Amino acid sequence: MALQIPTGKQSDFVLNSNYRINACHGAVRSGKSVGANIRWLQYLLTRPPGNLLMVGKTISSLERNVLTDLQSWVGPDNFKLRKINKEVEIYGRKIWIEGAVDDSSFQKIQGETLAGVLGDEVTTWPESFFSMLMSRLSEKDAKSFFTMNPASPNHWFKKRYLDRESDLNMRSWHFLLEDNPHLDPQYVLDLQNEYTGLWYQRYILGAWVLADGSVYSGFDPELHCINKIPSGKWRSLYVGCDYGQTHPTAFLKIIQIGDIYYVIDEYKESDKLNSVLSTDLKGFIDGKYPRNILVDPSAKSFKNQLIADGFKRVRNADNSVTDGLAKVANAFATGKLVIVENRCPQLIEEIGGYRWDPKASERGEDKVIKEADDLLDCLRYIGNSIF
Repeated sequence: MALQIPTGKQSDFVLNSNYRINACHGAVRSGKSVGANIRWLQYLLTRPPGNLLMVGKTISSLERNVLTDLQSWVGPDNFKLRKINKEVEIYGRKIWIEGAVDDSSFQKIQGETLAGVLGDEVTTWPESFFSMLMSRLSEKDAKSFFTMNPASPNHWFKKRYLDRESDLNMRSWHFLLEDNPHLDPQYVLDLQNEYTGLWYQRYILGAWVLADGSVYSGFDPELHCINKIPSGKWRSLYVGCDYGQTHPTAFLKIIQIGDIYYVIDEYKESDKLNSVLSTDLKGFIDGKYPRNILVDPSAKSFKNQLIADGFKRVRNADNSVTDGLAKVANAFATGKLVIVENRCPQLIEEIGGYRWDPKASERGEDKVIKEADDLLDCLRYIGNSIF
């Protein structure tokens, strides 16, 4: 990615983010990260000595969202990533890198003294990590720079920080798509058409709104269901596996014909040994060769059973929840995802009952009610991979 000249709100952020807390929030692809990353480069080059830290939901997501762009901007001679040591060196300055993946992550930064922080995807972090991080930001005139997409209006960052901005040493910038002049107008139109419901309000309008009601409110059997597998050459076959010990194990099979993905088969059974499930999966695949068999990443024993039984291309599924739900919802909205209804009746039934948890929404969390969602988990695993 070529370094873009910051404009508008990006430029304002680069020039005026001189507070202890500087936060960019709003629509996707609106230029939040570009402005924050340019400001971070400026900060690490001009800040007196002191420990610096960069944080993402995971180190891998930080690499995708931030480090790759920084490397392309400064060049390989000025960028050294040492993931095993959890550090990156930019223009000769060492910076620690860390992931804020769960409630225990705050322990990773206990005892640190920091002069500066760049944080990505902050609304996906646990509050405990952020609280510990701010307590570590104790060098004189230390500053933090954060980017995020909106979440629930009850989210801890919204209530503790954005809503109290005037009481804190803090400034925020709210970004919309029009704040990124580098976007192609057709891409902007496509993006606006692809998102629906909750995700349109958050990712396009940049609004902090509740996850409420049906998860797949845009699903319409009249539009998204057909009665037989269409003819045509399969471009790819994907299989999703949600392994259960206290709930059913589920498999889902999706094929690609042209640019459309068809859910063509389902499997859902309880109380079976791993070896029996492996045999059942072999029959479920029916001699075909999936591009990927995506397995719940926590199901290590089942994954090992499949590998021992000779299955190829067995992969840990990406278990991202909110992003995965958005991808599947968008696939329905754009007509890219279709279900063969007479072969997948349980999946259609699960979709009809799939709802956001209102108690979690009150806590500022986006969670679905975990009931009868085994096939939907399979659908999300595949959706995270292909959409």
